[in-house]
Amino acid sequence: MERNTNEIRIKNLSKKRHKLNSIYQDSYDPSIGDFGEYTAEYPEEIDQLAEEIVDRIKSWRQNLPIEFILEELTKLGWAPCLLYDDEGHWAISGEGFQEVAIGDPIDMTLTHFIEKDKWKDTIREALYYYLDDDGE
Repeated sequence: MERNTNEIRIKNLSKKRHKLNSIYQDSYDPSIGDFGEYTAEYPEEIDQLAEEIVDRIKSWRQNLPIEFILEELTKLGWAPCLLYDDEGHWAISGEGFQEVAIGDPIDMTLTHFIEKDKWKDTIREALYYYLDDDGE
């Protein structure tokens, strides 16, 4: 029950943030190169919601599914890449190089440099390290 409650709380915050961000993005007026009346008000609230979502994910991470955490982080602009080294170790990196795919997925090359302390024995351990390292 706790898992569902925590997921619902985070999803509700995420939906609220998405709605505010959509209103903000839709308010852009290219003729003046500005967001009009929303310039000062919305970005701060959008950022505060993002911080609250990350704080809740970090606080409740033991009771949240890994895929839920990763998906919610991507909605905030994080770029978690789950990596496996063929020796039983996992890492999650937010840094790397890749080709840019616009639209449909494409065949691409990804390049990551993973420091040895980022390699963990489980996906969850790698995720915790990634969260504690603020996605870097």
